[in-house]
Amino acid sequence: PSTIVDPIYGYNPISETEDSFLQEGNIAVMAVDNLPCELPKDASEDFGNEMLEKILPSLIMSDDEQIIENATICKNGDLTPNFEYLRNYVNGN
Repeated sequence: PSTIVDPIYGYNPISETEDSFLQEGNIAVMAVDNLPCELPKDASEDFGNEMLEKILPSLIMSDDEQIIENATICKNGDLTPNFEYLRNYVNGN
């Protein structure tokens, strides 16, 4: 079986078994059996890294670029100006 680290294996069509992909006559198979599980993990790691690099400093230090303020939907129980367009939806209209 393949893995994320080693995604290539060989298939011997004569013996119908898994074998070295380097052996003559074998078919090289490049597959990742657990790729559907790996994609969310990879995306989560990338998202987390971006948050740590670009958002966390604004949360714990100064927010000179107003990242947090611009992303805040509701403050003190009301919509912020950037999200005023949601007013009708919030009011059920």
